[in-house]
Amino acid sequence: MSNNAQAIPFFTPPSIQYAQLGFLKIAELACRQKGDKVWIGEKEDAVLLLAGARHIRLLIEQESQFVKEFDHLSSASTIGRILLGQSLTTSKEGEEWRLARKLTTPLVNPKTALLKQGTELSARWLLNVLQNPAQISLREICLHWALMCVAEGFFGQGISLSQLNTLIDHFRRIYLQLIIAAPTSDYEELCRHPALVAFRQEAESLLGPLLNDAKPGNTTMLERLCQALSPEANPEARERVINLLLGNLAASVDNTGIALLWSLTHLSQHPHYQQAVREETAHGKRNMASAIVRESLRLTPVTAFFERRVAENLVVDGHVITAGTRVLFSPWLVHRNPACWAEPLCFRPERFLSEDKIAPEIFLPFSVGKRNCVGMTLALDQLTTAVVTLCENFQISLSPSTSPAALTPLFELNVVPRGDISFILGSIHNAELNDCIR
Repeated sequence: MSNNAQAIPFFTPPSIQYAQLGFLKIAELACRQKGDKVWIGEKEDAVLLLAGARHIRLLIEQESQFVKEFDHLSSASTIGRILLGQSLTTSKEGEEWRLARKLTTPLVNPKTALLKQGTELSARWLLNVLQNPAQISLREICLHWALMCVAEGFFGQGISLSQLNTLIDHFRRIYLQLIIAAPTSDYEELCRHPALVAFRQEAESLLGPLLNDAKPGNTTMLERLCQALSPEANPEARERVINLLLGNLAASVDNTGIALLWSLTHLSQHPHYQQAVREETAHGKRNMASAIVRESLRLTPVTAFFERRVAENLVVDGHVITAGTRVLFSPWLVHRNPACWAEPLCFRPERFLSEDKIAPEIFLPFSVGKRNCVGMTLALDQLTTAVVTLCENFQISLSPSTSPAALTPLFELNVVPRGDISFILGSIHNAELNDCIR
C-alpha cells in the first residue's frame, strides 16, 4: 500500500460488531461514515471498497487493470477456484477463461429449445405448487424452480432433479466449510480438505457416467462441452467439463432462485403493479413484468459485491493504488445511491420503462464488462416468465405473519431475506385465498 493510498480512510469494525451486522451492513456503515472509497478491515489485511458509480466507470474504461486472480485465501473467488478449478465463473484471465466463455455463452441462450421448454415448464410447476401449498419454504420452492429451468438443458434426462438438488446443496455446504477453514489453512491444505475430496468424488460419481455416455450432438450443455473438449481422451478435460457444468449450475440455481424470491417479495407489496402485468399480458406484452424484475434486481441485487485485483499501480480519485491490491466493487451500494437513482429505496419499475438508456455504471446486477454473467439474458427471461405466470393467476400480498425483520437482507453466498416470508395468494379465477408458504 502506497503512502498516498494510506490517506484513504480506514474503517475497522470491532469483531463483535462484524459478527452481529455481517459484511453487507459493515460496508454500508463504512460508506456512510467514511465515504464511498474506504479501506475495510485491519490495515495489514484490508480490502479497498470502491462504491461509487465513477469507480464502476473506471472499471469499464480500464478493465485490463482490474483482474480476477487472487492469492488471498479468504477471497470468495479463491475458494470458488478451489472448488471449481478453472471454470468459467472462477478462472483467471487468459486463454483458458476466454475459451470457457466462448463455449458457454451460446449454451445459455433462452431461445435454445430445451432451455425455453424448461422456462415454461418450471413456471407452470411454480403455479401448481403455489395453488396447493405444502409445508415447504418459499426459498426452497424458488431454488427448485430455478433448478427445473436449466436441469434438462444442461444435463439432459440422465440425472434426476433430486440428484442435482443434492449435489448443489452439497456444493453450498462445502463452499461455506472452506470459507470457515481458510483463515487457519494454506492453499494446499484447503485443496486436500476431506470435505472437498468427498464433494469431488460425489460430483464424479454423478456426472462421470453422463460424460461416458454422451453422444455427439448439440442438444444439451453437457453434450456440447463434451464434443468441444473430448473428455474421454483427456482427464484434465474431463475435470474441466464437470467444473464448467457445476459452475453454471450453481450460478443458475442460487442467483436466479433468490432473485425470484426477492421479485415476489417486492411484488407482493405493490398490487397495482400486478394488475399492470395482467393488463399488458392480455395484449401479448411483458414490458412491466420485465421492469419489475429489473427493479427488484436494482433494489436487492443478489450479488452485493464482486472482487478484483489491481494489476498495475493505478490512480483512483487522486490516490495511487499499488499493484496487487484487492478491490471490492458493489452493485448493492451503487444501486442504492441517491446520486445515481431518485428515491433509491423506493420500488419503482417505471424507471425501466423509459426510453432513456440506463448507464451501465449505475445498474450492474450481473456485474459489468467482459466478466459479466453469461446467463444474464436467460435469467431475465426465466424471471419475467415466472412473474407473468403468477400475476396472471394470483393476487399476491404479504402475509401479516411476515415480520419486517424477515425482509431485511442477509449476505451469505448471495443476498437473501433474513427470515421466513409468507404470502397470501388470491386466485384471480376462483376468488380463493390461500395463506401460503414461508
